[in-house]
Amino acid sequence: MKRLLPPLFLALLLSGCAAGPHGRAVYVLVDTSGSYIHAVPKAARIVRYLLGTLEPGDTIAVARISSLSFTNKDRVAAMTLSRRPAQADAQKRAIAVRISAFVKTMAGRRGTAYTDISGALLEAAHFLRGVPAVRKEIIVVSDMRQDLPPGAVRHVPLPLGRVSVFAVNVIKSRGENMNPARYLARMRRWDARVTKGGGRFIIVHQLSRLPALLRAS
Repeated sequence: MKRLLPPLFLALLLSGCAAGPHGRAVYVLVDTSGSYIHAVPKAARIVRYLLGTLEPGDTIAVARISSLSFTNKDRVAAMTLSRRPAQADAQKRAIAVRISAFVKTMAGRRGTAYTDISGALLEAAHFLRGVPAVRKEIIVVSDMRQDLPPGAVRHVPLPLGRVSVFAVNVIKSRGENMNPARYLARMRRWDARVTKGGGRFIIVHQLSRLPALLRAS
């Protein structure tokens, strides 16, 4: 005859399981600089795809990359989905509406003068550190060409322990087409910086490959 666990012990066991890390947290960074703002609709399509893959209890955040991006003021949306499926679906729809409004707003604006990718990554990393998720991902929709305003200092470590950083839609400059070594060196610098912070850097050469790469992360 099997012995039943005491009710108090069982309750403590279940509460301990619920309190531990679980689920997934994804942070999408959207480049809105002058040379890249035209790609915002593509970033919105990525966010909509992600919403379809998230489960109740998962977390999603979306933010702009602007001239100075180590701030939550550039955050477009951030939400941990309810564990109730119906409520989580309603939250996903609300985020989709917010993203659509963001796309319309950006369509009528000029891109920012500078591109603070490091500051945006740092802000995303700090946000993710506060989320008790098993899987953590940052998706950067950018050409990955950083251009900091005068006085901006970004020589700080990126706390990216166990975070996968996906660089999506990285456009090569004309000079890099002429000399591919420049592009390869630029990607190696980002790879080294993310790796030094404890993360993984993955370049998504084709957008159609993103779902498979995310599943493998």
